[in-house]
Amino acid sequence: MHACLLIPEIVKLIFTNFHVYDTDEYSVNFVDLYSRLATQRYVAGRHSLAALSRVCRSFKDIALDALWVKLDSLEPLFACLPRDLWTMTDDRKLLIQRPVTEADWSVFEQYASRVRILGHADFDLFGGIDAEFVYAMIGFCSQSLLVPNLRTLCCKGYRYPDVFHSYMRYLLGPNLIYLFVVSPTEGFLSSAMPSVLSDLDRYSPQLEVIEFLGPHLMCPRVSELALCGLTHLRKANLIFSSQEDLSWISRIVGLQELKIVLAGIFPPLRSQFRTSYLEKLVIHSFDLTTSGSSVAGWVVPCRQLQLIPTFTESAVAVERALRMLDQRLLFNVLEHILLDALVFGPNRDHIDNAFTLQTFTPLMRFSSLKEVDLSTFCMSLLDDDDLGSIVKSWPHLECLYLGTKCFWQMPPKITFRGLVTLLATCPDLRNLGLIFDTTKVDSPTAETLGRGVSNTNITHFHVGCSPIEQPLQVAVSLSAVLPCLGEFIVESWLVKPGGQDGPDRQARNAKWGEVLKHIGHTLIKQESNATVKTRDVTSWLTRKVARRERLLRC
Repeated sequence: MHACLLIPEIVKLIFTNFHVYDTDEYSVNFVDLYSRLATQRYVAGRHSLAALSRVCRSFKDIALDALWVKLDSLEPLFACLPRDLWTMTDDRKLLIQRPVTEADWSVFEQYASRVRILGHADFDLFGGIDAEFVYAMIGFCSQSLLVPNLRTLCCKGYRYPDVFHSYMRYLLGPNLIYLFVVSPTEGFLSSAMPSVLSDLDRYSPQLEVIEFLGPHLMCPRVSELALCGLTHLRKANLIFSSQEDLSWISRIVGLQELKIVLAGIFPPLRSQFRTSYLEKLVIHSFDLTTSGSSVAGWVVPCRQLQLIPTFTESAVAVERALRMLDQRLLFNVLEHILLDALVFGPNRDHIDNAFTLQTFTPLMRFSSLKEVDLSTFCMSLLDDDDLGSIVKSWPHLECLYLGTKCFWQMPPKITFRGLVTLLATCPDLRNLGLIFDTTKVDSPTAETLGRGVSNTNITHFHVGCSPIEQPLQVAVSLSAVLPCLGEFIVESWLVKPGGQDGPDRQARNAKWGEVLKHIGHTLIKQESNATVKTRDVTSWLTRKVARRERLLRC
């Protein structure tokens, strides 16, 4: 065996690469993890780890740690017990056959202690284990923890809610930092759960992230009991009725990120919520007007603000809602803002829904803004002067997306001149999405080039439904101001009513592909010319030095 493989740290690093999960990351995206489960890499990786655990003693523990780090349910732990303890029915249900012994628990414990991430939002936490089997094992472990070193727990107990309620505390260990609870049924968390959740600070005092989600509304009392005693909590994801009083959130000390889903169409209840500062605030609501009314009593400065209404409103309503948020959620510390409507009605192309310069005025006073994402709203009424006035207020802008997700019937008024103004005003821009009329694109003038308008940070350009006719001319103009472009992204068909593409989307996508090819040829030609010029200068300097040496010798 190579000497390097005798170093446990190196072996651990190698074996970790067989697995697709980062065991040190508590913020697990369960949807992403589920998609990876089906990949060949994941399956092959687990087979490899199982084989490595049997190769030699020095590999065994490290390979088993990587193999058992993440489980979707408790079923694999129960299935690893001696075969005479349980049997599997035709419908793949695990049934206990005899009493659990000390030796059985010893086998269970050696694998359970390696698990760091347990559960999945799309899987039953108990899998196919019979309730009696679960009772027997948990009863045997007495006051011990079922999975002692757990760091991430996703709870979804569809099959046995009573078992889940009664024995959840056996999963809440001192090392737990991420708790994800899905409420599958009405009253799932309001019956026996409050007694458990009220002691979260005792069972899992190190909890940093809590997410209470599901198709059914949360009981505010349950959330209050669970969250207010956690001194290390820094991120919470909650769902409530719009008529609930959320004033208790002010009692959560040290909170940095808060995501709230306000369900229902009834008028929101006025709540008092004050905090010194939040790193990130996300509010899902019926519409932006509902968001504005819900936070009427709030004073919550935040660095990142995301407002995600279910339904769109007119531009006037959006402006009014933003003004309602001033000095409630909109403060000078604001750096990132996202407005992202989820549902587009049949009137989304109506002129009343298109943003104007007036719509932007509530945001134009925040000069510290670095990211503005309004990609789901129509920007067809903005012209070059409007765009210049808007971005002049945001000199530190790094990310800007305006109207690029959808296809709009109204053609854009912004032209290449507006794009150049944007790039000249915001030199730190790194991510760009803009609808503009490329049919009126002109070659960059000497004045433009003389001003040094050239952004090398932007490599991906979201052009949405920008009309295009002459790819070569567009490529020449764009390559002068955005020389490092490597990809164009048109609008997404996923946000169309009925999932249909916008008119000529495929044709426009093909033309933007031609633009990219022309830009690539232009760059190659420029690099070639630069190489020739460098050779010419080198040759000239060589001749000049040789002539000087001859003169000195004379």
